[in-house]
Amino acid sequence: MHQFSCQAFYLDVDGGRQQVTIISKSGSLLIKTSQNDQQMVFLPAGSMDTILHFGKQINEGEELYTLDLENPETQIKVSFLLNQEDNYELQNQLRGKQVFFRSENPRILAQVAPGIQLIQTQNNVMIEKMAPFPKTLQDSASISRLGQLKQEADILSLLKEHEHQNIIKLEEIVTDNECVSITLENCQGGDLLKLLNKKANKIDVPLFMKNLLSGLKHLHELNIVHRDIKLQNILFLDTQNGNSLKIADFGLSCFKQQIPYYNPRCGTPGYTAPEVFDQQCTYDEKVDIYSAGIILYNMLTRKNPFGNSKNVQDIIKRNISGQYDETHLVNVKINNPLGYDLLIKMLQKVPRNRPSASECLQHPYLNLENRLIEDDEDGNIYESQKRGQTIKRVKI
Repeated sequence: MHQFSCQAFYLDVDGGRQQVTIISKSGSLLIKTSQNDQQMVFLPAGSMDTILHFGKQINEGEELYTLDLENPETQIKVSFLLNQEDNYELQNQLRGKQVFFRSENPRILAQVAPGIQLIQTQNNVMIEKMAPFPKTLQDSASISRLGQLKQEADILSLLKEHEHQNIIKLEEIVTDNECVSITLENCQGGDLLKLLNKKANKIDVPLFMKNLLSGLKHLHELNIVHRDIKLQNILFLDTQNGNSLKIADFGLSCFKQQIPYYNPRCGTPGYTAPEVFDQQCTYDEKVDIYSAGIILYNMLTRKNPFGNSKNVQDIIKRNISGQYDETHLVNVKINNPLGYDLLIKMLQKVPRNRPSASECLQHPYLNLENRLIEDDEDGNIYESQKRGQTIKRVKI
């Protein structure tokens, strides 16, 4: 994103005005005096400590609009005046990178889950994830939830600067002084779990995996580890379009260097890489490859690799051992050897033996040409792979 700068006025406590320069670059905000170039304000991208309140025109005689910066903890507030064009452009530059004061109350369309709702604003329908401000220092649940949302906002702010078509898009970070919310694009196609449960659906497994791994490659190049890749966190703008796949829910994500310090033993039993359960917690981005391998297993077999026990401890025990159920892979190995080969590589128990996302994307299974997805009269799903003049029909 390009650098933006404009001239504005700082309003001092006596109502006087001092000319300042406002600079925004990559989501950060710098304000300095125009006269002696002294820094007044600096907010790094993803800052959650200061709230930006873009106000309306101050009076009809002047085409100036207010910008208030307020720190709720210190109760320090500073105000600036900008012209209309600069006010609008600055909002565009900082949206999703800084916390905005909520200027309108959205219409709630549906409650998706606790703390998550579908909302309609003046211009869009979005998903909103909320975390209330803790009332007391003893409110550990709210403190934890707020910390998790701040971490997610930090990750998504960086991803807004480095967008990828297979990663959910952050729209805004907003507050109303009661809670902090992040608003995300609405993936109305639902998640991959629901798609797999509809057995009649025709699924282009290589295309889905290619998009999933492309998104993971992008994350890993930014030193981001997702740590909770699972069917429910793979969303679609449109289930009829495999290229609309979106990796979502970055609540457990962190930067690679944060792994030992930020909730290291996390994830969803049945999807988590075995090394996450180790006491040392010295794992890396290869945990996402393992989880993506579980998703590939799900799509190829329509089964769970560690069974369907209602006892979570049973699933965790099998998960730690890395001993997935191979009986469901017998037909896959025979009928879809390339898919089987990629799966086995991704589910290696030893992390260094797993391919990277970039290496997975080079696998022949993801680079077959002229694939056709079809089903037979019994509803079984097949993939037709055209090689030269021969068409091999393999069940997936």
